Amino acid sequence: MIALVIFVVLVALVISNRIAGKTFVGKALLAFDYFVSVLWSRDFGVTISSQCGLYWKRGNPPAFWYVLHKVLNTLQKGHCEGAIAGDLARAQAAIKLLS
Repeated sequence: MIALVIFVVLVALVISNRIAGKTFVGKALLAFDYFVSVLWSRDFGVTISSQCGLYWKRGNPPAFWYVLHKVLNTLQKGHCEGAIAGDLARAQAAIKLLS
């Protein structure tokens, strides 16, 4: 049941983020995505979509991550791979800012 609620929230985040873009609301949704990712996977600084893509890249992902990858990439082609690239770009920008 909890996984279903999280799944619905993820779908809502993907759709909302596509609408909100780089607005304040979009940035708040991204922060919420990071927060949920920390609660769920205990990995800091990686969105749920990136986590999903990383499971996929490693091969033979657990069933939940497999289904989530399929759904997210159906909603937006290359979503999980794009999320990995986005997280990497944000990390590199932070390193540049902090250097």
